Amino acid sequence: MNPVNNKPLPLVIVGLSFGRHILTTLNEPEVAKRFKLAGVCDLRKNVADEEAAKYNVRAYYSLDEVLRDDSVAVVGLYTQPVGRAGLVREIIRAGKDVMTTKPFELDYPATAEVLREAQRLNRVVHLNSPGPQPTPEIQQIQDWIKTHDLGRLVGIKAEVWSSYFDQADGSWMDDPRLCPGGVMMRLGIYLINDIIQLAGAVDQAQLVTSRVRTGRPTPDNAMLTLAFTSGTLASVYASFCIDDGDWYSNGLALHFERGSIYRNIGVADLSPKMGNSSIALVMADTSKPFDEHISRVVERQVIRDEASGQYQWEEFYQAVVNRVTISDEYVWRIMEGVRILNCMQEPGVIHKMTAV
Repeated sequence: MNPVNNKPLPLVIVGLSFGRHILTTLNEPEVAKRFKLAGVCDLRKNVADEEAAKYNVRAYYSLDEVLRDDSVAVVGLYTQPVGRAGLVREIIRAGKDVMTTKPFELDYPATAEVLREAQRLNRVVHLNSPGPQPTPEIQQIQDWIKTHDLGRLVGIKAEVWSSYFDQADGSWMDDPRLCPGGVMMRLGIYLINDIIQLAGAVDQAQLVTSRVRTGRPTPDNAMLTLAFTSGTLASVYASFCIDDGDWYSNGLALHFERGSIYRNIGVADLSPKMGNSSIALVMADTSKPFDEHISRVVERQVIRDEASGQYQWEEFYQAVVNRVTISDEYVWRIMEGVRILNCMQEPGVIHKMTAV
C-alpha cells in the first residue's frame, strides 16, 4: 500500500507491554506527518481497550485481526524477542511492512530465513537497533577514521547503566532462556550493535554476570568480552545497579593505531541531555619529538537527539513508500547481533564463533 498525496501511513502497534512506550513517539511532529496510529493490538483485551480509548483508535485482540485489515499498511511489532521471526513472517506474507525493536530474535536460523524472505518479497523490516542507517554520531566517527587516517581499530571499551529495582513478574525477562544475559540483552545490545558496525565480524565471545539486587532470576550486572576477526578486542559492561545521573549514555571508547575517539565518556561528555551524544577525537601532537608528544583534542561535537538506538522513522517511511529492499549489509548486522546473543545462553564459556 502506498500513501496518497503523502498522507501518513496507517500503523498498528502490536504488543502493548513495551509497545505502549512507542505510542507517545508517534505524536512527535516529524513522526506524525509520516505515520498515523490506526489501532493497537494485544492479546489482553482490557489492555488493548484501555490504550485504544486513550488514543481514540481501534482495538485489535490478535495479530490475525490486524493482518486481515487491508487498511493497515505498517505493523509496529513489540512482542518479546523469542518467536518474533515467525510473527514477522506472518506480517510480510500479508503484504505489510514491519518496524520492530531490539533484540530481533534469539533464533539465528529463523532470523536469517525471515530476513531473506523479506528481501525476496520486497517487504521492509527495520529495527531501532541496529538501525538501517548509521546514526549521525556513528557517521561522524566513520568520517574521522578516514579523514584522520587513524589506522586499525585496536580496542573498544563500552558501558551503559541505569538504576532499576525490578521484581519478578512472570514475563519473558524472568526466564534465562528467553532473556539470556539479562541486562546485557536488554541494555547492552545497543552497544553490541554499534560495535558490530565499527569492528565487523566476531570471532570469540564470553559473558560473565552477577545479580546485585534484582528481584528477577536474570542478571542485573554483566560484562561481555569480544574478539573480532580483525584483531580488535572489546569489552561491554551493562548494569541496572548504578544511579549517578548518567543513565543510558552508551559510553564508547574506540582506540586506533593513531588516535582515540570517545563518545559520552567522562570529560568528553559535553551534553547532559538524554538523547544527545558528545564525541571527541584525540590524537598525539606529531609535530613534536616522540618523547614530547602531547595529547590534544582535534575535534569535539555534540550531536543532538540522534543517539544510538533511536527509531529511524523517516528512513522507514521512505523505504516503505519507495519499496527499498533491506540490504544484505543490514541483514548481516542484525544476524551478527543475534549470533552474539546466542553465546550468552552459557555465561562464563568462551565461545569460538563460526564464520558466516
